[in-house]
Amino acid sequence: MKKIIQVFYSIYAWFISILIWCISYFVAVFSTIGIKDKEGKYNSIERAFTKITFRLMGINLNIKGLENIPDKEPVIFVSNHQSVIDIKLSIAAIPRNFSFVSKEVVFKIPVLGKYMRTSGHIGIRRSDERYAYGTLKEVIRKLDGGKSIVFFPEGTRSINGKLGSFKRGISMVILRSGRKVIPTAIIGSGGFLPKNSFLGNPENRDIRFKFGKPLEFPKVEKENKEQSKDVMEKIRSEVSKLLYN
Repeated sequence: MKKIIQVFYSIYAWFISILIWCISYFVAVFSTIGIKDKEGKYNSIERAFTKITFRLMGINLNIKGLENIPDKEPVIFVSNHQSVIDIKLSIAAIPRNFSFVSKEVVFKIPVLGKYMRTSGHIGIRRSDERYAYGTLKEVIRKLDGGKSIVFFPEGTRSINGKLGSFKRGISMVILRSGRKVIPTAIIGSGGFLPKNSFLGNPENRDIRFKFGKPLEFPKVEKENKEQSKDVMEKIRSEVSKLLYN
C-alpha cells in the first residue's frame, strides 16, 4: 500500500510540476514581449510559480538565516546537493534573482534549454577545461552586472545525503570577483526525491533551507592552487556545520 501511495503521489507531483512550469513559461513569454532584458522578469515569475507548485505538492519549506544575506549586492551562494529539486528549492527559498551553473547538456533540451538561457542560467562543459574557464569568466560578468550566483560544488547529487568533496573550479569566481559567499545547506531534499529515482516520498515533505553568515575573501587578479584549496575548505566547513548542526 505504501508503494502504491508513493507512485500515485509521484504521478500527481510530476504532473503538477510540469503543468505549473508550462504556465509560468507562457506567462513569462507574453509578459516580456518587447522587453530586452528578460532575465529579472523570468526569475521573478518562476519564483512565484515555484512556490505555488510546492504548496500544491504539500512540501513544507522551512527557511532560516535570511538575515545573513546582504542587501543590495550580488553574492555567491554555495550549497550542498542532494536532489534534482534542489534548484527549484533554491528558486523558492532565495529572495532574489540569481543564475545557476548547470551541465551544458541540459541547455540542449528543446524548450527547457531556451527557457534557461533566457532566464540567465549558464551551461558548463566540465570535460573541456578551456570552455569551462570561459564559462566561469561569464559568471564573473554576471556578478559584476549585479546578479547573484548559485553553485553546487560537489558536482553531482549525494546518494546518501553526506557532504561530498568540493571541486575547486569555483574558487576562481570567488577570488577574482571579490564577492561575499553565503554558505547554504539544503536538508531533506534527498529524502523526498533521492538520486536515481523518479518517485517522491510523501512522508518526507519537510525540507529545511539554511543560510550561514557571509564569508569574505581577498580579491585577486590570479589565484594559486593553495589559495583555491583554502577557500574551498573553509566554505565546505561552513556548509558542513549548517548541514549537521
